[in-house]
Amino acid sequence: MMPFLSDRAEGAEGHSVNSPVTCTDTKMLRIVLTVCVLFWNQLAAQDAVDKVIELCEQEQCIKPEVIIEDKNYVEMEFKFRQWVQTEVDAVDIESALAIGQDKLFSYARCGNVAGTIIPLAAPWGVFGYLENGKIQQRFSVFVWIVPEVNNPPEPTDPAVTLQTGPPVGYYARVFDKKVNEQQTEERVIQLLKDLEQDNQPFNSTFFGIGYFDTQGLMEMGFMKTGE
Repeated sequence: MMPFLSDRAEGAEGHSVNSPVTCTDTKMLRIVLTVCVLFWNQLAAQDAVDKVIELCEQEQCIKPEVIIEDKNYVEMEFKFRQWVQTEVDAVDIESALAIGQDKLFSYARCGNVAGTIIPLAAPWGVFGYLENGKIQQRFSVFVWIVPEVNNPPEPTDPAVTLQTGPPVGYYARVFDKKVNEQQTEERVIQLLKDLEQDNQPFNSTFFGIGYFDTQGLMEMGFMKTGE
């Protein structure tokens, strides 16, 4: 479990969380955030997909319910989805993440109407948009909220919104090597081209990238559509 979580308790304003840390518990908050950062940097050297599976078995993260290996990418299906996001105009993915994460982690660190710490889960990341095969300078930066949080409190920042979604499938690739911005964009475009070449049914207007640690463990994909 994420260090944010412990025994079951009722949060402020009736929002059910697991023993929420209040905003006055600054020492505990520093410990919680430090342990989180340390954890994401401690993964064994394995196949990238196996790394994600192992991480989600050991710790709180959003794991695909179904993973089907197909060609040189995988099909992933996610069931329950609950996240917080913000829209960002930025020159590239890295800049968008830097801007958006400040807002999202501020929400989790008491920037909500309940004034409590909101437990988050890996991955965090970005939805990007494409036109004519080119990545646009607008993004939706997101981070997952753990499923154990029922009815998460609303953000106090109007630029931050809570989101939920039905089950969804993705064609995805998983990587475990950190790369620069240009290489990340090249990975997105290459996956787009491969899916088009294979005549896969997918939405080519946007993509998602999820990060599991700061060392390069990430997944990226395009949403599946009906056959």
